[in-house]
Amino acid sequence: MPENHYENLLRAVSTPDALGYELLRDILLPDLLGQEAPGILYWAGKDLARRLPLSQLEDLPTFFTQFNFGDLILSQQTKNRYIYQLAGQQIERRQKAFSNADFQLETGFIAQQIQQLTQTIAEGQLEFDRDKITIIIQTDHTDVPPVTTVDNPVQLHQFGSTAPTNKSQATDDTRASATPVADLMPKRTQRHKRGWFNRN
Repeated sequence: MPENHYENLLRAVSTPDALGYELLRDILLPDLLGQEAPGILYWAGKDLARRLPLSQLEDLPTFFTQFNFGDLILSQQTKNRYIYQLAGQQIERRQKAFSNADFQLETGFIAQQIQQLTQTIAEGQLEFDRDKITIIIQTDHTDVPPVTTVDNPVQLHQFGSTAPTNKSQATDDTRASATPVADLMPKRTQRHKRGWFNRN
């Protein structure tokens, strides 16, 4: 019997306005990308972080909430490792509705934000649980990435606050956000593979 994608979508969301997001994320993208989806989404997450650099790691949970990525909590941090828990209603719903629900986009995004803010090579991996996702980011302080200067980090908008009163500022923000679609795909030459997570 063919899978009922519509019923899966209804199980994955709590509000109707999230249906479009789930349709793209858990049905269209995996179908378009096939077996390469996890790897491509990971590097797309890293590329997205380059386009939306945060000013501090403490902004990650707010960003995740605003973009409906889930509830992100830093559960443990050492010199070379950051362990995040990704949970929340949308995470549980996606996992129950789609057996192949993937969170590599989020993993790549976190890894790249850490790399940019700490100026160390950072890569991540996922660990799945029933109702939460563990994202482990490993950093390497002995290997310095190409210099990444973040001139204009994202200033997260606090919803409910007033809009910009300066008309030219609003126009500049609109112009700066127009990015060609072709530029949104990760560049293969930017890949940096590590063996941290493949050790026996």
